[in-house]
Amino acid sequence: MGLAALFVLGAPAGAQTSPSSPREIYEALNRVRVDEQAVYPVQQLELRRGDVRLAFDEGTLAFLTPCNGRITGAVFSGRGHALAAPRDPVEKQQLARFVGAPVLDQEFRTAYLRFTDDTAGELQKQLRATQAAAGENREYAARWNTIAVPMNPAHALRILADWIAEEPRPYFYAALEGLRTGTFEVVLDARREEALSIGQMHAADGASVYDVWAAYRPGGDAPPAPAFRALRYAIETTVLADRALEGTSTIAVRAERGGERLLAFELSRELAAESVRGGGGEELAFFQNEGLNKQERSRRGNDVLYVALPRAARRGEEFTLRVRYRGRVISDAGNGVLFVGERGSWYPHLGAADSFAEYELTLRWPRRLRLVATGTKLEEHEEGEFRAGRWRTEKPVTVAGFNLGEYASTSLDSGAYTVKVYANQQLEEALRQRLTPPASAPPDARQVEARPFGIPAIGRMELPAAAPSPADRLQQLSKEISASIRFYEVYSGAFPYRQLQVSQIPGTFGQGWPGLLYLSTFSYLPAEAQQRAGLSTAGQEHFTELVPFHEVAHQWWGNVVGWQSYRDQWVNEAIASYLALLFADSQKKPERTLRDWLERYRKQLLTKSEGADVASAEIGPLTLGNRLSSSKSPEGFEQVVYGKGAWVMHMLRMQLRQPGSRNPDARFVALLRTLAAKYAYRALSTGDLQREVEAVMTPGMAVEGGRSMDWFFEEWVRGVGIPHYRVEYGVKRGENGGYVVRGKLRQTGVPRGFVAPVPLSASLGGGRSVALGTVVASGEETSFRFTTASAPRKIVIDPQMTLLCVAE
Repeated sequence: MGLAALFVLGAPAGAQTSPSSPREIYEALNRVRVDEQAVYPVQQLELRRGDVRLAFDEGTLAFLTPCNGRITGAVFSGRGHALAAPRDPVEKQQLARFVGAPVLDQEFRTAYLRFTDDTAGELQKQLRATQAAAGENREYAARWNTIAVPMNPAHALRILADWIAEEPRPYFYAALEGLRTGTFEVVLDARREEALSIGQMHAADGASVYDVWAAYRPGGDAPPAPAFRALRYAIETTVLADRALEGTSTIAVRAERGGERLLAFELSRELAAESVRGGGGEELAFFQNEGLNKQERSRRGNDVLYVALPRAARRGEEFTLRVRYRGRVISDAGNGVLFVGERGSWYPHLGAADSFAEYELTLRWPRRLRLVATGTKLEEHEEGEFRAGRWRTEKPVTVAGFNLGEYASTSLDSGAYTVKVYANQQLEEALRQRLTPPASAPPDARQVEARPFGIPAIGRMELPAAAPSPADRLQQLSKEISASIRFYEVYSGAFPYRQLQVSQIPGTFGQGWPGLLYLSTFSYLPAEAQQRAGLSTAGQEHFTELVPFHEVAHQWWGNVVGWQSYRDQWVNEAIASYLALLFADSQKKPERTLRDWLERYRKQLLTKSEGADVASAEIGPLTLGNRLSSSKSPEGFEQVVYGKGAWVMHMLRMQLRQPGSRNPDARFVALLRTLAAKYAYRALSTGDLQREVEAVMTPGMAVEGGRSMDWFFEEWVRGVGIPHYRVEYGVKRGENGGYVVRGKLRQTGVPRGFVAPVPLSASLGGGRSVALGTVVASGEETSFRFTTASAPRKIVIDPQMTLLCVAE
């Protein structure tokens, strides 16, 4: 079947057409209201959804008006009770963190329900059983309609997805006004990766964040496979002189499972879709921030474009969509510094971080600017006041990007690949103002040499330094990035692209996309300028010695090896973070050794960050991914994933290490190379990582017997906390000479069942020490006995820093 067949065969001659198109169904769903003819006094109604029980003890319940003969919602006022008891220990811990107990046990006064399942039938059956009679209540309906009607668009598309699919996947949503918690949500959605979620929108300091109290798959059901996958993108984009963007994307798509009609693309809310057509030119229904004006889109819109197919796709069927859009996603930071603000959504993107596809980019931009993009440049030429070029990816990638500006550049060719670094010749305005003192500013008295009669010696005055140009460090930065690639190739294999382009962006972050880095201006500045700009010493080191090289590592870990679930993102981030530490250590700078970096991360994990309710190590396990950042820990993801993630990789490396051998890290290097090769262009999960570690583990790593690393992954990856250790011991002369050391290793700060191999050494004085052995700590205390030739003056816990712990 050809690519256009989906659209050609959508309505065969003589076939009965649907009574309503997707657009008509959507608009009808947005018109539903509280049905003033279906208002009931209720007592003791109950709904069970997954592990959640909702009891409507006493009050008034009303259904929404039917749409196409189906009831899709209800509202309740009165006294109700929500009860949920997650079985997973992590979800219990998270629930307790947000509501104070590992069980959801909340009274509520109002409830707003939407659904595609049989909720209406269940409630009606209970109403009949209690002989509750419907009555007319215009006031009740009118009062609720002020709330319910504006919420229609938030649910209409999800309901539409089920109604036009051949195999609906049930949806249930409840917004409950808790007496103690405020309004919270319970969602059971079979289309989600984790069907059941409980959470709450939290607003503070003018920003909103969604706190997920618990999310999981009831009964351990497998998540649904993605309905559609993009195979190829052909993106044509013009950047106009006023920075507006006009684009057309032609996307080849394959249905991964049959029966679905609605596709969801990521597309910036700042870009308005103008049309969507099928492979034969047919216009298709699409939905994007319906009913919102430009100001409302920026404030409360979303970055999703929904497209409805004319009929359900068959599994394996391929078809083409062509999307036209325009808007503004390129910002001017002042002083001529431009940047693409919507780096991941400047074109319609389908799928997650394991959705690899081919890309071809055709870009036009103002002639005075230079542009860098993902892929290999095929050609570039002038077209009047514009320049135009084409890029094509040689290998599948998950995302494509570009950046542009009045760049200076430098290039370093290694033979197998080329590193090209681009920088604006001026600073963005906000940073320029911080680095350029006002013209009328008097000289600092501390910088002026005193002279008789108070006349300063102008020749000795230290005039304020001029603002530096980001282009000043191009050569040095290109050398450092090239050096990091060579270093990473040892661990990760050959660099995966022909070239790496590095571009500057304003702000305090970086991103590493396939063959294209976005680096903060701070990474382009010398230490003196960073200090004048207000960076602390730690901030300077972060932008100079870690950020650029962390993003380089993502060329393998994140861009070649992907992930599917938010619970697995930590793997790539942890490897990239740890490799950046190893590269920094290889530069042999004082106070920048691996031990120094790991110690900083350990202190960071033991400390409450600003705005957090607990120390970073207690926020949650690595597998919570972006859920680590919440109203209770705004920087939780960065604190836990980068810090603890790097420590997890370090502990694995040290356990696999073979001291005294020709290549002590051979096993660890082999592990990473296996991961990079075996999981290239597909997702790497936490379970995959554990299986690959178990394949190369040493006998010493089997602390619970067998070839299992369950203990390690349960405690360090899926668990929380950092163990604290203290030794109590005595020394006696042995019967056959030497000394016998007996004692107990005490473990606190972690659950009772926490198990860890803890190395102990004896300090003998005079700078001498000897390894005693390893104690497998289990529970609150573990006894040990060692013999040594000399009497120890002190027992040292984990002197080689192989374990994330605190030695007391």
